[in-house]
Amino acid sequence: MEETINLKCEKCGVDYQKPSVFKDYLVATKHNVFYKWSLAFCDNCRREKEKEALKALPDILKALG
Repeated sequence: MEETINLKCEKCGVDYQKPSVFKDYLVATKHNVFYKWSLAFCDNCRREKEKEALKALPDILKALG
């Protein structure tokens, strides 16, 4: 049986579990915000946050250009 870690969503407060491998990925990819969000938010809140971030991408690219 795969080990899991118990987490609490920072936005809605729901308790959820993720495979313990996510914690290892976070150490290996500490600058990857999507892995950080996987541990900070439940799947529903994480998807919302990812959509918001992707919507902002054109503005970021324009600012960099």
